[in-house]
Amino acid sequence: MMIVRRQNATSKRLQRGGFTLLEIVIALGLMGMLVGMIFRVAQSSMKLSQSVVETQNEMMEQNAFFNLLKNHFEQIPGNAVINLESYEARDRTLFTLTFQNVPMSFNWGDVPMTAEAIELSTVEQRDGFIDVVLRFYDVKILEDSTSTGDDDAEPFAEITLIEDMWMCDCEVVDGSTMEADTFWDNSGQQPLQVKFYCRFTPTSDIVQQTFWVVPKENPEVIMRQIIQQNPAGPDLSNGIDVGGGDTGGGGGGGRGEGGGRGEGGGRGEGGGRGDRGN
Repeated sequence: MMIVRRQNATSKRLQRGGFTLLEIVIALGLMGMLVGMIFRVAQSSMKLSQSVVETQNEMMEQNAFFNLLKNHFEQIPGNAVINLESYEARDRTLFTLTFQNVPMSFNWGDVPMTAEAIELSTVEQRDGFIDVVLRFYDVKILEDSTSTGDDDAEPFAEITLIEDMWMCDCEVVDGSTMEADTFWDNSGQQPLQVKFYCRFTPTSDIVQQTFWVVPKENPEVIMRQIIQQNPAGPDLSNGIDVGGGDTGGGGGGGRGEGGGRGEGGGRGEGGGRGDRGN
C-alpha cells in the first residue's frame, strides 16, 4: 500500500509540473498577438519614415524650383525681352513665359549649346495635374531690336522642371501703373515683378513667390553711345611712338632715325650697309 501511494503522489507531481493543451493554445495566441503588434509597429515606423523622406524630397524639389527661378531673374540683362501669355485650358489657366537675350549655355548630350530664347510653360496632363517645362530655342522667337522673331521655330531641347502640380499661375506687375496682369507683350520694357502662385497638391495651401526684375543698363544702348561719342574709333596714336626723323634723312645707323629704305635709311646712303655719313 505504501508503494502505491508513493507512485500516485509522484504521478500527481508530474501532472502538476506540465502544461495543458488549453494553456499551450492560449500561450501561442498571446505570442501571435505580440508578434503581430511588433510587426504593425515596425510597419508603421517604416511607413512614417518613408513618408518623411518623400516629404523632404518634395520640399527639396520645390525649393530647387524656386531657387532656379530666383537665380534666373537675378541674372536678366537690361536688353532682355520678356513675354507672358495666359490661356484657358480644360479646368485651369495655363501660361507661357518667354525670355530672350538672356545668356544661357549648357551641355546637351555632351554637346555645348547656347539658347537664344527660353520658354517656361505649364502643360496640363490627362489626370488634371500640370507639369512645368523649360524649352530651349537656338533662334530668336520674339521681335526685338535686331530680329523679327521666328514664330514657327521648334525647341531643340525640353526639360520637365517639376511634375504633378495642382496649380501654377503667373502674373507680372507693371512698374509704371503698379497693376498686376496675366499678359505682358514685347513692348521694349521689363516688368517690375513676376509672381507665381503654386499649389502642389489639391489639399495644400497656395504658395506665392515674388521675383523682382532689377532694372539694368541696356548693353546695346551703351555701345551705341560709345560709338556716337567716338565715331572714328579709339585713338591709338598717343600710345604708339612712330619716330620723328625725316624720310630718308641723314641717318647714321642701320635702323636709326630716318627709318625706311630711302636715302639715309636702312640700306641707302648712311644706312646699315651703305656709305657712312660724316
